[in-house]
Amino acid sequence: MAIRYKGQTLSSGQALANAMTRDLNQAVARKVRQAASSSGLRVRRTSKGLEVYGDAAKMSRFHNRFRR
Repeated sequence: MAIRYKGQTLSSGQALANAMTRDLNQAVARKVRQAASSSGLRVRRTSKGLEVYGDAAKMSRFHNRFRR
């Protein structure tokens, strides 16, 4: 059985789960980067994931933007 997901033909449920997980992770990373850049913060990709850094006032603005 073949499943079509975003233009890809996937042959197993595990492949579909991997594709959906990858898309979800990319969407969250995109939202973090957008919220950080609009708040004036910097984002670094580390082995632990994304790291956001800056001063406290900008960090609280980032939290407000990211919650939306």
